[in-house]
Amino acid sequence: MLKEEDRTKGLLLNLTGDGKGKSSSAFGIAVRALGWEWSVAVLQFIKGGRPTGERNFFRKYVPGMMFESCGLGLTKGPGDHASAAAAGWERAKELLRGFDGELLILDELNIAVRHGYLDAAEVAAALSGRRAGLNVIVTGRGAAPELLEIADLVSEIRAVRHPFLNGEPARKGLDY
Repeated sequence: MLKEEDRTKGLLLNLTGDGKGKSSSAFGIAVRALGWEWSVAVLQFIKGGRPTGERNFFRKYVPGMMFESCGLGLTKGPGDHASAAAAGWERAKELLRGFDGELLILDELNIAVRHGYLDAAEVAAALSGRRAGLNVIVTGRGAAPELLEIADLVSEIRAVRHPFLNGEPARKGLDY
């Protein structure tokens, strides 16, 4: 039988791997949570100003849902990605302490840590110290061992085949 504190601590999920579907899985969980009238917030660490289907959907159909992007787009693109990630991390720490909802998605946080924009130990400490009852989903390939160690659930999505490897560009509605 679960202890009461275990029921109220909230879970930490890490969706990682080189396959497609990590963010999509997190957004599927968001839809499930919204179906139970949970409050959900999303903070995207790498995606920038390019429109995405998930952002369009949640902003249109879930009024008042927090959905923010702090990234500059592809990490190979121009701009100070480390500064953008640091600003996003400040926002994430506020949400980890003060978001009054049930689910926080930190989309592509693993990537920001993997590229060295954020310190893995600091991120792990803040995730571990999140407010009671807050469930958090972290996504992105290349999760740091420190983040995997503290997660209650780790799913690794493995690439078997992807059209991108054959020169196919990302497709609206399927990839963004």
